[in-house]
Amino acid sequence: MPPTLKYDPGDTAKFWENITALPGFPKDDYIPLRQMIFQSDAIYEIPTVLEKMGVSRKNPILFVMDATPMNRCGQELKPTVLRFLHEDGWQIEPVILLPDASGQVHTEMPRIHAIQHRIQPEFGVISLGSGVVTDITKHACFLFEQSSGIHIPYLVIQTANSVSAFTSNMAPVFMDGVKRTLPSRYPDALICDLETLRDAPLEMTLAGVGDMLAAFVSLADWYLAFQLGMDDTYNPLPQTLLENLYDVLLVAAPDIRTPTPQGMEILAKVIALGGLAMSLSHATTPLSGYEHVISHILDLVNERTGAPLAMHGTQVSLATILASRAYQIFLQQFDPKQINPQQCYPTAELMQQLIQKTFAVIDPSGSAAAECWSDYKLKLENWQKNQPALIKFIQEWDQIKTKLYQLTRPAEDIERILRAVNAPVQFSQCQPPLDETRVRYAFMSAPLMRKRLTLGDVLIFFRWNRDQLWKQIWEEEPI
Repeated sequence: MPPTLKYDPGDTAKFWENITALPGFPKDDYIPLRQMIFQSDAIYEIPTVLEKMGVSRKNPILFVMDATPMNRCGQELKPTVLRFLHEDGWQIEPVILLPDASGQVHTEMPRIHAIQHRIQPEFGVISLGSGVVTDITKHACFLFEQSSGIHIPYLVIQTANSVSAFTSNMAPVFMDGVKRTLPSRYPDALICDLETLRDAPLEMTLAGVGDMLAAFVSLADWYLAFQLGMDDTYNPLPQTLLENLYDVLLVAAPDIRTPTPQGMEILAKVIALGGLAMSLSHATTPLSGYEHVISHILDLVNERTGAPLAMHGTQVSLATILASRAYQIFLQQFDPKQINPQQCYPTAELMQQLIQKTFAVIDPSGSAAAECWSDYKLKLENWQKNQPALIKFIQEWDQIKTKLYQLTRPAEDIERILRAVNAPVQFSQCQPPLDETRVRYAFMSAPLMRKRLTLGDVLIFFRWNRDQLWKQIWEEEPI
């Protein structure tokens, strides 16, 4: 019998009842997301869902989407949905997010504020799109609620199995060109129409698989930070929700690759669990570790040069291979007896200079370096004041290593899933392609970007020979 999801968000009432009892569930959280639909012809359930959300046909609905044409069963998706809602008596106010000079729409505060200012207290809001459209709309609703005290009913219609934004109460936003994750809000309902997901561009579906593979590095990073006294939010809930992720994805791979509605259903549910794993932990750390920061650096480089961004999940999956290889080498070679704790604490002056030098390569103005330093210095301060945790870490390394082995997967396993769904397994297959020079820059620079501790930081603090490590990682088999 093929593996199934132990906690299935498709049965929403039972799902919430079951996971509420799990260790680590935030008992005091208000979670408005009470409808999650994963089914064929789900777009025709929009009226019923809106009514359950408390929206009537008398309420204006701000309908946010981008200008990208989308196909569903041989018809254009957006006109089909708008026409259906209009004929059913709903008062729709369409808003179209237009691309910038790079040809893409980015999650930036001016766009978010523009949507926020369109919202009125009596409105309902729908976003129809993938991750960027969802994050822009979600955060606009969040800011409106923060400023007005009014909760706006918000429905997400997911158009691709691309990222975990759809059930997340956080939003990644570009701040001075640097991607930051901000507290945001849940939707009130999620609709996953299987025909829409099936007919989405295959590269977006494959990116969604890649985004979930990050768990095989990020959960280890989270635990590592916890053991070093750098993150007290660690809890077992995300690992429980995603406990058979590898087996589920491997078995579903043929249906994802084809793709079939069945494959789209299981992937959509896995992605929903990923978003919830982060939201219920009040942090992106369960699915965002070293691999994501590497990807963010690659985005920063492209954003600064005006180049289009590569598909997020695809970039993440390849960065996950890099980070997984780094973990394998670290776990095999790290000897705590060789560590001199007194040498593991670089000065603020030294690290600020390193950050300025590193990011001057892509931004001579210094704004990117200043933004990175504003976050990184918090990590450095926290690292300095938690020195007893390092002593304990060294003493308990054997037990910690065992747990890290359990949380990670070998790079070969990650590649196996990517090959099974026919996803890119090399950075040169990204659009735009990425060469070793740029990828190496991202691998080396990623720890300097954020306050969150990952394996990348440990390599710096423990004075690991990162140049030699890179040769081991890349020369084993270029990614």
